[in-house]
Amino acid sequence: MQLSSAGARKRPNSPYIFMKRKRRASTIACLCILSLGLVGFVVHSCKKKSQTTLSDSTALVIGVMPSVDYLPIAVAEQKGFFSQPIKLVHFASPMERDAALQTGAVDASVTDYMGAMLLHSKGTDVLLPIACQGMFRLVLGRSTPLAKISDLRGHHVGLSSNTLIEYATEKTLVEGNHPFPYTRVEVQAVPIRLEMLRSGDLDGAILPEPFASIGVAKGLSAIDLPQGLTSNITGLLFLSKATKKEAALRSFLMGYDKAVDYICTHPRKEWIGVLQGLLGISPEVASAIPLPSYTKATLPRTEDLQPILTWMKGKGLVPTDYNAEGLIRPLIQDN
Repeated sequence: MQLSSAGARKRPNSPYIFMKRKRRASTIACLCILSLGLVGFVVHSCKKKSQTTLSDSTALVIGVMPSVDYLPIAVAEQKGFFSQPIKLVHFASPMERDAALQTGAVDASVTDYMGAMLLHSKGTDVLLPIACQGMFRLVLGRSTPLAKISDLRGHHVGLSSNTLIEYATEKTLVEGNHPFPYTRVEVQAVPIRLEMLRSGDLDGAILPEPFASIGVAKGLSAIDLPQGLTSNITGLLFLSKATKKEAALRSFLMGYDKAVDYICTHPRKEWIGVLQGLLGISPEVASAIPLPSYTKATLPRTEDLQPILTWMKGKGLVPTDYNAEGLIRPLIQDN
């Protein structure tokens, strides 16, 4: 564990606290073992996908995850809105998804703007032509009475360093524009972050949907993040070489927009099955989960990238002269 720069209040010594710290140490040790195994799995799975999913050079291959960002794509596939071959490859973790994009195993995937700029700044030939809509909430643990953001002062907060979650956490846990002290607990995997909230090893953590709603269904409470903080921070990132598949791209854009229209004009009960299948959630959670206001395929706004980019430069994640020029551009260049 690592203390935030502002420090953290000490908890009183007691047998309960000792056992809790011991359990937390055991959990983190298990996470390390799991991460090592995951790296090997990612390498193997990406090699396998690169050999199989791209055998049809005309098909557009898109990596998807259990996230609300992907709902228009899932609806378009289920309703037959794509007129050209579109292959969806399912991933269980952002690490696996991003590795697949870097190795060319997929043509595109939804990622957050930070991930897109990290790849772009390192020379990966990518473009960010479509803004997506994601949902994140701050979930509170059950070990102590917690009701609002400031209640996390001096408590244990789960996050993953150098990610959008760390950015959102630092922007959220403030009072009067100043960060307040808390103990940072490094937890890369979102499902494990959720389980640590349930077990009392964490007092709070920002989770994407559907994980926040799953936590609420299991007795935890969730708080909306400050207005606008994570409402425009994800998009569809494409490899530049994918622009050669023009027929598939046009089919994808038309199908995506048709799916957004369908979601906006039809009650949830008519497409709740797609939501359940995409996210792997129960009918109860699928009925209650908050969803963003989906928009048709449009370019991300440069101003939405800037606060994230400034934070990244402060952390030394990208060169100080990097400005994301050329990252946001149309998927199809119409003459």
